[in-house]
Amino acid sequence: MTVISKTKYESSESEIRKLFSFHKLGNVVDIAALGCGEFNAAYKVTCDNGISYALKIAPPEGSKVLSYEKNMMKSEVFWYSQMHEKTDILCPKVYVSDFSKEIIKSNCFIMELMPGGLIWEMGISAEEYEAIQKQKICMLTKIHGITNDGYGYIQTGLKASWYEALKNMAIRLVDDCKSLGHETPDGERFVQMIEKHKKLLETVPCRMVNFDLWDSNILYNKETGKICWIDPERGFWGDPVADFITLGPGQKAPLSAKQKELDIYNQIAEEKIFLTKETEIRYALAVCYLALIEEVEKYVRYEADNPTYIRNTVDAREMYDMAFGIL
Repeated sequence: MTVISKTKYESSESEIRKLFSFHKLGNVVDIAALGCGEFNAAYKVTCDNGISYALKIAPPEGSKVLSYEKNMMKSEVFWYSQMHEKTDILCPKVYVSDFSKEIIKSNCFIMELMPGGLIWEMGISAEEYEAIQKQKICMLTKIHGITNDGYGYIQTGLKASWYEALKNMAIRLVDDCKSLGHETPDGERFVQMIEKHKKLLETVPCRMVNFDLWDSNILYNKETGKICWIDPERGFWGDPVADFITLGPGQKAPLSAKQKELDIYNQIAEEKIFLTKETEIRYALAVCYLALIEEVEKYVRYEADNPTYIRNTVDAREMYDMAFGIL
């Protein structure tokens, strides 16, 4: 099984068999690597009852991860529960959460293996792709209807406002970068921009935000035409505008380039998001946050000659440049 990043847990077949036996899910007859994620390890596990499951394992104890990524798997299970309890979004059911580290020496959970595949593997048409994007936007309107009193990441502690939460999130990443032996002038500038727009950020509503709804985090069922949401691990409570980063022309484009996506969103959503100077600033700050994540995470995940390390460097630069131009 190929490990493509420095954070993936390398599980033995023996561990997996013991885990499934302990939780009385059946005797394991087949184990295969699953997905193309770069952080957690994932396996398709088939048991003698004919049922296949998805097993997801967090990075091993002691792995170098970013501050917000610690205990992130518990957060992922929480976000799945929110979608199941408060929306009709199609996503896997979690059957077992095992955070004991007694059998597999890292946090893990076992969930429903959903039908479908990644859209670039499915031979879809342009019309199908448009329909998929509309489904993604519809899903976002549903999670944005889920509210909370505290902002930020569950795993790092919630704050009273989006200003406090975003500043804390940014400073944690800047500190992570420094602890890894690198400076981040752009990250420092981002913190200054948060301070500059403090009054605006203190008025932002608190909503469930996924911040990671790329095409790689959905499964497409060609027979039904429906999509299934997977990997909500990077979610937080915060500004719903941030979820527009993954839509339309992507993370390097300003919110003003996403009028089509805004229009689709506002046709469905009870709480509309309009293109204004304020929403452009809020969006640009979210782009800066993603840029800072990409800038810093490359140091813990990849070697300097890895293509993804290089991609992160280029992406972060272009995102910062676009966002700072607005801020």
